Amino acid sequence: MNIWHPENFHGNKKNKFFEGWYFKQTSSQKDYVFAVIPGVSIGEDSHAFIQIIDNRNFSKYYRFKFEDFRFSNNPFSVSIDKNYFSLESLSLETEYIKANLYFRELKPWPVKLLSPGAMGFFGFFNFLECYHGILSFNHMVTGNVVVEGKNIDFENGNGYIEKDWGKSFPKSWIWASSNNFDNSDASFTLSIANVPFGRSYFVGFIIGFYLNGMIYQFTTYNGARIFNLRIEDNAIYLRVERGKLSIDIKMFKGGGSFLLAPRNGDMVGRIEESLNSNIEVTFKSNGSVLYAGKGINAGLEVVGDIIEDIRNSKSKRISLV
Repeated sequence: MNIWHPENFHGNKKNKFFEGWYFKQTSSQKDYVFAVIPGVSIGEDSHAFIQIIDNRNFSKYYRFKFEDFRFSNNPFSVSIDKNYFSLESLSLETEYIKANLYFRELKPWPVKLLSPGAMGFFGFFNFLECYHGILSFNHMVTGNVVVEGKNIDFENGNGYIEKDWGKSFPKSWIWASSNNFDNSDASFTLSIANVPFGRSYFVGFIIGFYLNGMIYQFTTYNGARIFNLRIEDNAIYLRVERGKLSIDIKMFKGGGSFLLAPRNGDMVGRIEESLNSNIEVTFKSNGSVLYAGKGINAGLEVVGDIIEDIRNSKSKRISLV
């Protein structure tokens, strides 16, 4: 039943396995954003962990005993030592940041009988190296946050939640998200990744745009296509289309910090993530602009040589400049 509950813990009794939940929060004034990632690593060096990254380029990996990890799947929650995480709240206590936050009006990627979340029917395959879930495009956040002894206003903040689980992160990928657009009821998320499949691989993508109560989905499995993808020094450009709908996307990378990433269940990889990036989107239907705006405080990662992997895969769903 966990297939239809991407928020739940999927790794009970598995080896060479990781699972992590990504909670990103933005302050009321939009001047402070931090992400906290509670998770578990099951492999040669099994343990629980909490990673924190913010837009002040702080990043730290907190290691805990494996026995400090506790979970419930009905309803979902995760506890690591004194820290608690659920779809309704989080409680975090470290020497850098202390937070007690409450969430409401979550907007998840729809879960359907034959499409259990953002992975679509790929979510039924039990041999993929990595699975992805989008638990909330955007939601309201209230509560208290103290960073290095200073209170930060979160009484009218907003948040984003996603998660990953499996064996390893992909060989290469682009990931981005922002829920702080000119229109407060807009949110964008994108993942383009190398997906091992049997003895080969393909490059798949999951792109979602939430706008005024609607979630527009552009994915490998629903007939969408990416055009004119190009990566420059600190910028990424592409256009995605599905039927009469299209989004022109420009992403500009800001300064970032490093996080650890899983390989065969162990947290031994090292990647860079920015929470200081910007995403510009122009959303159209039949060529008419429905929305155009810029998202700030965007998360952005570019890892490995995804362009070369697309060339070698000869993807029919993604075209390069």
